[in-house]
Amino acid sequence: MSDPTPGIQRTRSWLVTLHTIFAKELRSFLCTPFGWVLLACTMALQGFWLQAAIQTMSKATGEGVMYYLLNNIHFWFYFIFIFPLITMRSMAEEERLGTLEGLLTAPVTTTQIVLGKYLAALLFYITLWLPLLLYPWMSDIGNWYTQLRYGIAPEGRIIYHPADWYGPISILTLCGSFFIALGIFCSSLTRSQIIAAIICTCLMIMYYFTGRVTELWGEFPAAPLFHYLSCTEQISAFSRGLVDTRPLVLYLSLAIFTLALTVRVVDYRRWHR
Repeated sequence: MSDPTPGIQRTRSWLVTLHTIFAKELRSFLCTPFGWVLLACTMALQGFWLQAAIQTMSKATGEGVMYYLLNNIHFWFYFIFIFPLITMRSMAEEERLGTLEGLLTAPVTTTQIVLGKYLAALLFYITLWLPLLLYPWMSDIGNWYTQLRYGIAPEGRIIYHPADWYGPISILTLCGSFFIALGIFCSSLTRSQIIAAIICTCLMIMYYFTGRVTELWGEFPAAPLFHYLSCTEQISAFSRGLVDTRPLVLYLSLAIFTLALTVRVVDYRRWHR
């Protein structure tokens, strides 16, 4: 019977190297002004559009607030630009500075490099949305304080339902898993951050409007495919509590496929220097 210890040691060594790359990339977000400025800007925009969504609703209830917020074209305008900002320097900056060549000649695999950068960017992206999870709790505290102090329930109390609030956020996380992979892929194609950001933005806009083709041209034989790719329809379903595994399969499959392409691109650069 073969000894499994060498295999376990190789796996442990592989994971340790992956963790080292992941920690280095995560520090580049959390220990630099860039990450904190992006977090502050995202929180400000979230608060602004959330307030606009609540004021626009005919009734001050949680039902439909997140749906209105996430289907507003202004929200998607700044949402799309988050991903190029996070990922544009992941590969392009290292290529420009010459540090990618040293990383590629180190005893690490291309998969470890790409996966470490991807996981760090994805975790930072998730961190941007964590403050949004506090809004329902903060609203309940404010309503409770008003009722306790003044002896009356506030007029038009805002009640947040978990399905309405956390369903759309789960879709944003799933979308982000693919868009982050797409951004890293675009960054691996060039050494210019600006070009990487432009390519990523164009691809994301194309994907977004692919899901809205049926709104422009109506129903046709291939319409079910475009409905399946529609971010807005997925948000609408999840905000009503209709949890579907198809978006999970879609975005994880796209993310894995895009990361595999990125590994191939980086490998090409690695062996053609």
